[in-house]
Amino acid sequence: ILTINIYLVDAMSGKINHYSIIIPFKTGKQYLIDCLQSVLAQDYPHFEIIVLADITSNTDDALHAIKDLNNPKISVQLSDKNLDILQNWGRIKDLDKKEYMTILGYDDILSKGFLTCINNLINTYPEASLYHTHFNYINSNSETIKKCQSLPTQMTASDYLEYTLKETIDIMATGYVFKSEDYDAIGGIPTNYPNLIYADAQLWIALTKKSYLVVDPAIQFSFRIHPSVTKTSKDKILLDAFIIFLAYLKELKKEATSFELAIQSYLTAFAESTTKAMAHRLLRTPKMNRQGLTIDKVTNEIAGKCKQMEVPYSPFKIKSIQIARFIETTPLLNELFLIFKKIYKKPVL
Repeated sequence: ILTINIYLVDAMSGKINHYSIIIPFKTGKQYLIDCLQSVLAQDYPHFEIIVLADITSNTDDALHAIKDLNNPKISVQLSDKNLDILQNWGRIKDLDKKEYMTILGYDDILSKGFLTCINNLINTYPEASLYHTHFNYINSNSETIKKCQSLPTQMTASDYLEYTLKETIDIMATGYVFKSEDYDAIGGIPTNYPNLIYADAQLWIALTKKSYLVVDPAIQFSFRIHPSVTKTSKDKILLDAFIIFLAYLKELKKEATSFELAIQSYLTAFAESTTKAMAHRLLRTPKMNRQGLTIDKVTNEIAGKCKQMEVPYSPFKIKSIQIARFIETTPLLNELFLIFKKIYKKPVL
């Protein structure tokens, strides 16, 4: 009787759509189990869960914990190799999937109405190519930090690009739903970005180009932020990823006048903001851990890409960049700044 009632509700609310929820995973058993339980608690029943794991994923008995859940909706695609993030996420396009799919961070949490909300969006806007909802940021203890920035109900790809460059959108891999055939047709998430930084932005723009994005303002998932504990600098990774993203924007600029207008209007400010953020990160990083990076090297690389796109950008005229360069090239000031940042964590430039 319960099954019949569920199908009657689905029939009344529109088409019954089926979803693959794909969770790339390395390690972190408790976060993964919490994530899986949030998916299993969905009040919309037509989904499967695919966990992408490798031979290193069971160091904390995570795979045994999945087995203990004893739920037929969950399958584990286990590689017999040690995969990095690019290799693991690269497998997604080759999976057998339901009509619709979403990628979920193993430490993120879905609200129980996430799929119902998405399904209603799809039935209301069947011609859209990307579906999303608002969300909360949570910390490592699952406490809410803040809400995401608000988005309009509908966005074109050029709108999405504009919001990206204006930094008035919070771009995450979690929370987007789309047709599996569309994802496969564009080759999946681009894996040429180090650590997939900016890869999600390119992916969402590419999928939105197929039609448009629809957003429900309801908060239907939580994205987890962890405090950084690594002692290895990510500055080189961030710079390399940003340079790749700028190369993508250069090609995008040629595709349509709307893309060109957004890039010409907002890339200067976006590049300036990114350069300042990278300069601040560099100042917090001892020179021995920078992999040879300097503020001048970062600034010149970004400025060179902007010049190729004929986008005006004069980073060395920016006051905070001038101050950062002065601190970096003055040994005593540089040492004092490193000591200061151990005490005061917020940006000062």
